[in-house]
Amino acid sequence: MVPEEKIKVRIRFSKTGDLMYISHLDLARTMQRIILRAGLDIWYSEGFNPQPKMVFAVPLPTGVESNCEMLDIKLNSPMSSEEIKNRLNDNFPTEMRVLDVYTPEVKFKEIAYIDYTIKLNSPKITGETAGKIKALFDGECMITKKTKSGEKEVNISEYIKLLEADSKSGYAEIHTILASGNEMNLSPELLIEALRRNLDLMTSGRIDEYYSIMRNEMLTSTLEKFI
Repeated sequence: MVPEEKIKVRIRFSKTGDLMYISHLDLARTMQRIILRAGLDIWYSEGFNPQPKMVFAVPLPTGVESNCEMLDIKLNSPMSSEEIKNRLNDNFPTEMRVLDVYTPEVKFKEIAYIDYTIKLNSPKITGETAGKIKALFDGECMITKKTKSGEKEVNISEYIKLLEADSKSGYAEIHTILASGNEMNLSPELLIEALRRNLDLMTSGRIDEYYSIMRNEMLTSTLEKFI
């Protein structure tokens, strides 16, 4: 007998506020419980210990907010996108919201870049800080980066597709597009580390310096919005 084809569903959702502090593993566990509580007829893996089949896009680093998280699941029986969205939002905490539900057309491996906004608050920031930030990443900027083979010094400027910065007294905002593919990927936290090392910003232990990172959009190799 030919097995019945499962129904592919992609869920785009936000994760903001205090929920930015839960890890990717905790998010996966939470999402599994929410899907079951919402009554979605999700497909389980086979074997001794069946698990709901869920595939996330690029894992979100702890401490980063996002408006573009994505999760792929397969359902055993049809359900409208609106019904899935409503059922999940009825069970989500307030700082997680389903933004869209649709049938995926491309695989997550096509994600090549991610668009971020980084906001910095510090009494050290002036109107000239934006120029210093852009100059730092326009040139060679060496940082220790964890790789599959261990730690090594890399020029993170090579991982930055775009970087724009604005600043005024006490505040700066960076808009950047960073590599996020299988071969090249960069955490926005490494940009913060570079600012700490080279511009004496966001130094550890100062209560009057703080920053936030928002993941805005996942992009293809041609910088088109990934859907």
